[in-house]
Amino acid sequence: MSAIRVMTDDDNEKSSSATAIALAALAIVVAVFTVKFGLQTLTWTEGKMWAAQTPWLKVVPQPLPTPTTVATGPQLKAFDFEVNAPWPGNPKPVPTETNVAFHYDTGQVLVFFDPEAQLDTLRTIQNSNPLEYQKFSNVFVDKPIDSNFALYRDVYSASPAQLSPFMDAREAMRLNALLLWKLEFGPDLSPDSGFYSFDWTTIRGFQFGDPTKGAPVALRAFDDRGHQFRFMLSTVPGASGKITQDDIDKLLQTVQPVPFADR
Repeated sequence: MSAIRVMTDDDNEKSSSATAIALAALAIVVAVFTVKFGLQTLTWTEGKMWAAQTPWLKVVPQPLPTPTTVATGPQLKAFDFEVNAPWPGNPKPVPTETNVAFHYDTGQVLVFFDPEAQLDTLRTIQNSNPLEYQKFSNVFVDKPIDSNFALYRDVYSASPAQLSPFMDAREAMRLNALLLWKLEFGPDLSPDSGFYSFDWTTIRGFQFGDPTKGAPVALRAFDDRGHQFRFMLSTVPGASGKITQDDIDKLLQTVQPVPFADR
């Protein structure tokens, strides 16, 4: 009887030892994972939480095809810039401090925002306090951001789906920063009807809205001289005129400074 008790005690001790070893091994694995992948797991978890609260984070722009070159035609001028008029007719300009709205008899409206009033976001970051800018530089050292277009491109192209617990730690920090900015920037218009990017010879940027769906369209564009442009195209209720992608392409391809002799 005592021999049976001894054997039972030995079995219990062996079982306890095996459990202790397994727990110790698990603790080591968890510790190693936390050290190696803790930051990435945290950013991955945050990304999923943010996406559930703000679906906009999951939306990335789809590239627009390069359009055919358009000839110079009747032009609209505002804030020392000019564009080809997207529609025929003589629109009525309605100026305000920050934009000029061109109203057409056929019901289309083009709002041209003052380029000088657009926030120089990259310079604002660069001129922030030295500690914050140092953090920015450290996070983006491998993929530096050197223009406002590059900043918006990287921010708008970021998605929580790109995060992973097993990704590179520096890349996880970079994506985390981009997603935070994406939350802060927000969309210029609801992206539900479409969100697009374009990168053509002298102009590049982003389009919010698909004109074929009858929705307003917002444009944020950057030229090769560092200017930033914003436009809004819409129609009034009951308008006979429409907005087409060709109208938008014509506007974007022809935006330029008014020659000094014509100012």
